[in-house]
Amino acid sequence: MKHTIEQITPSRVKVTVDLEKEVWVEAQEKAFNKVSAKVSVPGFRPGKAPKNLLKERVNQEAVYNEAIDSVLNPTFAEIIKETKVRPFFRPEVAITKLSDTELQLDYTIITVPSAKLGAYKGLKADRPADAVTDAEVDAAVARRFESNAELVLVEREAKMGDTVTIDFNGFLPDENGNLKPFEGGKADNYTLVLGSHSFIPGFEEAVVGMKKDESKSFKVTFPTNYVKELAGKEAQFTVVLHEVKEKKVPAADDAAVKELGIKEVSTIAELKEFEKKNLLERKVRESEDKFYNAILNQIVEGATFTLDQDIIANEAAQSENNLKKQIEQNGLTFEQYLEITGSKIEDLRATFMKQAETNLKGYIVMNAIAEAEDLFIKDADVDAEVKAMAEQYKMKEEEIRGFINRDLDGFKNNLFQKKVRGWIIANSSSAGAKKAAAKKEEAPAEKKTEKKAAPKAAAKKPAAKKASK
Repeated sequence: MKHTIEQITPSRVKVTVDLEKEVWVEAQEKAFNKVSAKVSVPGFRPGKAPKNLLKERVNQEAVYNEAIDSVLNPTFAEIIKETKVRPFFRPEVAITKLSDTELQLDYTIITVPSAKLGAYKGLKADRPADAVTDAEVDAAVARRFESNAELVLVEREAKMGDTVTIDFNGFLPDENGNLKPFEGGKADNYTLVLGSHSFIPGFEEAVVGMKKDESKSFKVTFPTNYVKELAGKEAQFTVVLHEVKEKKVPAADDAAVKELGIKEVSTIAELKEFEKKNLLERKVRESEDKFYNAILNQIVEGATFTLDQDIIANEAAQSENNLKKQIEQNGLTFEQYLEITGSKIEDLRATFMKQAETNLKGYIVMNAIAEAEDLFIKDADVDAEVKAMAEQYKMKEEEIRGFINRDLDGFKNNLFQKKVRGWIIANSSSAGAKKAAAKKEEAPAEKKTEKKAAPKAAAKKPAAKKASK
C-alpha cells in the first residue's frame, strides 16, 4: 500500500493513501454488481440484464459510494498495521482523488494520548495523622441511635425537626389579580420534615405552630434563581395538617445497643469500639487519598503530555450529558436547572473541560508508569485477587469468577487502578505527620474505575465526498 505520513500536530497525523489500481477497480466491479442487482430493465430479471444496459441505468455516484465504503475500513486496518499509528477515535476521511482508475484517501488520525514522565518515584507529600477523638466517637454513637429513632404521633403544635403530613395547594395571581393554581403547586398527604429546607424559604416556617386538622393560608416568595415561570413571584399556599410526628431517640444503654442489630456488638462499650474502628478506617482512607492525590498531582505537573483537545472535549461532553440525564431523572429540564442554580452553560462547560483534562492526565501518567514499571494486569494478578475475594467472602473461586466475568474489563480496570496506586504510594514518602498505628488491611484502598483504553478505530465514512478527478 502506497502511503505518506504527515505529522500535523503532536497528537494528529495525516496518512495519505493511494489505493492500488487493481484493488480500486475490483472494488468498483463488486460495487456495480451490488448496486445493479436492484435495477430493473424491461424484459430482464433484476440484475440479470446485460452490463451495457445496466450501466445506462446505474448511478455512477452510487457505485463510487459503495466502492469507497468497502475499502475504507480494510485500508485503515492496513494503515494501523504498517505505520504503527495508535488511533484514539475513528479517523476523519477525505477523498482527494477519484476516478475509474484512481482513489486517494486522506485519513486524519487523533492518536492515543501519551506522557513523557518526569520524576515519579521518591516524591514526598504531607499526610495527615489518622487520629480519632473521644468527641468524634461520641458523636458517631449519637448519630447511630438517632438513625434508629422511632417516629411517634404527638398531639401538639408542629415544631422544627418534626415530620408532618400535609395537603397543600399553591396559587398565583393572574393578569386580573385572581388567584389561579399553578403546575406543581399541589400535593395530598405529603410527608415533610420541618427544617429540612426541602421547600422554598418561608414555607416550612409557616407550618411550624400548626396542629392536627388545622388549615392555614400564607404567602411566600419564590427565590429569584428559580424556574423562570415562578422566579421572584409571590404565591399563596393553603395547607391542611393531618398529623405531627417527632423522633423518639432510644436511651443510650446496652438494651438500645442490642436493638441496633450490629453483629458482635451488644454493649455501649462495644459500640464505641465499633464506631472508633469505623472512623479510623475512614480517616486512613481519606488521608491516603489526600496523600496519593498530592503525589499524583506532582507526577502530572512534571510530565509532558501529547493530548489532543478533541479528546478532552469529548470527555467533557460525556460529563455534560451525564449531568443532563441526572437532572431529567429528577423531573427538571437542563434549562430549569441552570435557572434554579444560577449557573451559566459556559462556566459549566469550562469546569467540565478542566475536570476532563485533570482526569485524563492522571489516567495517562498511570499508564505511563505501568509501562515503565511493568504494572499492567496479568493473569496471575487476576488469579490472586479471585483467591483473596473467595477467602474474604467465604465463596468458591469458581463462583467469584462467574461474577467478575460479567464485566471482566471493568474488574481488570479496577485491579489496574489499585495496583498502580499501591505502587505509587509505596514508592513515595510522607513529609508530614506520621500515621497513627493501624493495619492497612483495615483500610483497603477505594477502588476506582479506570478509563478504558480506546479500541481499534474503524474508518469513518465521510459525510460528503470531495474529489478532484
